[in-house]
Amino acid sequence: MAVILPIASLILLLLISSHYCHLKREALLIGLLAWGIILTVLTETLSLVGWLSAGFLTTAWLLVTVVLAYLLRQVFGPKFLQLISKKWLRLNSFFEQPLIQNLLIAGVIILLLIIGTTAVVAAPNHSDSMEYHLSRVMHWIQNARVAHYPTHNLFHLYQNPFSEFAIANLQILSNSDRFSGSVQWVSMIGSIFGVSLIAKELGAHRNGQILAAIFVATLPMAILQGSSTNNDHVVSLWIVCFVYFSLVIMRQGIKPLLLVCLGASLGLAILTKGTAYIYAFPFCIWTLVWGIKRLGWRMVKPMAAVVVIVLAINAGHYLRNLGLFGSPLGAPGGEIVGVFGLNYFISNIIKNLALHADIVRNLHLENLISPTTGLTSKVVSIIHNIIGVDISEPLLTSPKVRGFYVPGLSFNEDNAVNPLHLAIILVSSVMLLINRHLGQRRRLFLYWLTTTSAFLLFCLLLTWSPFRCRLHLTIFILFGALVGTVIGNSLNRNLTYLLSFVLLLLSLQWALYNSVRPLISEDNVFVKPRTAQYFTTQESLTELYTNAANEIKNQSCSNIGMVFENISFEYPYWLLFDAPRPDLKIQHINVNNSSESLEAKRPYSKFQPCLVIKTASLSLDTPLAPDIRVGEQVYQEIWQQTKETKSARKSVQLFSVE
Repeated sequence: MAVILPIASLILLLLISSHYCHLKREALLIGLLAWGIILTVLTETLSLVGWLSAGFLTTAWLLVTVVLAYLLRQVFGPKFLQLISKKWLRLNSFFEQPLIQNLLIAGVIILLLIIGTTAVVAAPNHSDSMEYHLSRVMHWIQNARVAHYPTHNLFHLYQNPFSEFAIANLQILSNSDRFSGSVQWVSMIGSIFGVSLIAKELGAHRNGQILAAIFVATLPMAILQGSSTNNDHVVSLWIVCFVYFSLVIMRQGIKPLLLVCLGASLGLAILTKGTAYIYAFPFCIWTLVWGIKRLGWRMVKPMAAVVVIVLAINAGHYLRNLGLFGSPLGAPGGEIVGVFGLNYFISNIIKNLALHADIVRNLHLENLISPTTGLTSKVVSIIHNIIGVDISEPLLTSPKVRGFYVPGLSFNEDNAVNPLHLAIILVSSVMLLINRHLGQRRRLFLYWLTTTSAFLLFCLLLTWSPFRCRLHLTIFILFGALVGTVIGNSLNRNLTYLLSFVLLLLSLQWALYNSVRPLISEDNVFVKPRTAQYFTTQESLTELYTNAANEIKNQSCSNIGMVFENISFEYPYWLLFDAPRPDLKIQHINVNNSSESLEAKRPYSKFQPCLVIKTASLSLDTPLAPDIRVGEQVYQEIWQQTKETKSARKSVQLFSVE
């Protein structure tokens, strides 16, 4: 199966980089960075000429694999297999470590295997993935390029695309979405290793590095996202790489390889998700200040080199956005705060922290202690009365939610919170301030200040929403290094091990009882039909979509126009239509947004649908239109089905030319 080629390439890159790195963990990060660059170059290059297809992609990855295998032999010499086996398959170093450390490492491995099993076995079903992460992948595969196209959901276009680049490559080469969740899973593994390296740079002993890794691996949000097709783990990986190589540069000085790694990690982070601008900015400032102090004006050259690498990695996406939206960032909006001021800033900080308040239910102590959500809500209300800000101030609140509330225990990646881990971060922060005997205390404090600044910048710029806890993942991961270092170097080693075991044991509930991809339940991913799993977050649409797909199959239509109104749940359609395939063309029509202009340009202007499928979510009293106009042609309704919920009528209509 061709999908083995990018996997083999990653392994070869890891082995090659291990020759130049003293630490295997560092080799893993460099290997992942190199793989990310290769994937981006292949995707963008093949896309330019419309060759993003199975044949060309297989050939490209085969060439990459052959070249890397040749380089591996050149690096290690004729006896490269023996040298590699000695370097990577030695078990004596594992058994030389204390038994308790080996047990903890084994616990992390078991946890990761459980998450990985979920990623491969379960069907992708996160709502964002159904709406645009995976939907855009299907359009790219059909079009054989990643160029912008007409769409009712602009997230398809301007959202940063690296995660979807990786998913598209795996999906094309495997002809399935079985490996879609592995992108987040591998990124989670990389972040775990990367954070342990950051902890090492900050002065953590081995027990502290293990604690840092376990802190990240056991984050409820990290576990739930580790099997999804979202992109928060991916951006976290690149930010972790950026922070690690920044710290290494501050210790070793500026070297060409480190500079390339710094630019590559920042470039890939930005190519993955817009939050990278926020998370990376304080660390950019820290690194820049260090460089100016050490090098003065000579810092201009390395800084320019990093900027060039970042721009080169993002050039394709920036140019596509610039051409359509007039801005390299596209058309983001609606989630930026509409008012600034100290009292509003305090409001957002408190409300973001309050997302992670339900520690009682998190520890399953609700039968002994009253849950903290009610108390937290009262405290937040009192503080807002004092500072004179409406707790649900519209200018500070996402338009997707009605108002502020404190969420409780959740096993859904949209709003799972990390109260125990937040408590550990706060305790570590206090210990950092009061323990004057910590090694590298000044560097630890600067790291704490920079990571905290990233969180504060997040609160300053983005509106509040209960779903922000998903975006908090990167901040929690970065704080893992501080936790491991401070607690590992301050407390008795046995207490550190005890804390690690507690975190591992508590984490199993999120690994096994994921609310949308459960491994243990009557409706688990092993018994629930894969098609039904795609609709887990929108079960009311299952019958509508399935019946519509069956009706379309009876029409012998090769061009299907799609219209979405107040709904964007698209990806399952592609699977039900068995698309993309050569004899079927799917395109959004009657678009009413910035991508409307693309409908008049080739190749989209040539599209003439023989069927139009309209999916809508309307108020209960809104009638369905009996026809639809596409250009000069009027299409009449030939089939329709509706499903009423408490607040809306969801409908699917098929239209055809009489």
